[in-house]
Amino acid sequence: MSSQHKIALSTFIGLTMALCATVRSIPTLAAAGWTLLVYIIFAVLFFAAPIAFISGELSTMLPQEGGPQLWVKTALGNKWGFVVAWLLWVQMFPGMVMVASTLGPLLGNTFGNVPLGNNHWFILGCILIIYWIITFLNLKFDMAKVGGNIGVWLGVYIPVLVIFIMGAFALSKVGIVSHGYLGSFSWSKVVPNLQNMETFKYLAGIMFIFVGIEMSSVFMPRLKDATKNYTKGVFISLIGLVLLNLVNAALVANVVPNGKMELSNITQPILIYCHILGLPTIIANIFSFMVFIGVLLQLSAWVTGPS
Repeated sequence: MSSQHKIALSTFIGLTMALCATVRSIPTLAAAGWTLLVYIIFAVLFFAAPIAFISGELSTMLPQEGGPQLWVKTALGNKWGFVVAWLLWVQMFPGMVMVASTLGPLLGNTFGNVPLGNNHWFILGCILIIYWIITFLNLKFDMAKVGGNIGVWLGVYIPVLVIFIMGAFALSKVGIVSHGYLGSFSWSKVVPNLQNMETFKYLAGIMFIFVGIEMSSVFMPRLKDATKNYTKGVFISLIGLVLLNLVNAALVANVVPNGKMELSNITQPILIYCHILGLPTIIANIFSFMVFIGVLLQLSAWVTGPS
């Protein structure tokens, strides 16, 4: 592939982040309260880091196009390589429908029409229409570069920065809120035990944050200086995922009243921040639209990768 069509390290990091990073996962992590510290360490040590090490090692050994399908085909033969390729592709049907199901509520929140966003027919229409639009765009344009260079800023980096800045100012103004998901710190709240076992239900969702980090290996042939930059890019992305989720989840968990977390509504903490800081709620509408762009970016990355 000619050098002008190669993607730079920064674009590759953006693509990898696009596969996994989204502020939608922050409420799930925040709902675990102080236990989020143990859960995210567990998810990184026993799920995300091993996958990053394996994909980094195998991608540098086999830098050709194919990713996980190529690795398995090389080790076990064409039949099992086909099985892996099929599983990676077919899981998009339930997986991406789940991700795309947030498009309707996000679009409704953008225009301040929450009932419309929660209408199941509107959600279905958003899933079908937008998924086809993304498919045609990927057929017509190099959406990998668009997503990695521009889309990740609009849909991931800027929303993450907004929610962090608002959360930090809210924390400085009200401190640790006693009725929030965090409340006063104690080690009994950090370590899962019989008293807070209900937080175990969030562990799978927290591990799901890192699902797809290995899929960036399919872009290996397009990456400049791939043998050096792939492993570096994956681990920079992993560190970024941990930081953006951990810090923001702690800030959100502080202000949302205990038992009131809306896991599918990322605009909830933004509205609370606006109330605390005395800011106009239109910020939540703009934020919802940017998260909408982030979900589109994630869908586009998954349409491109497994295909």
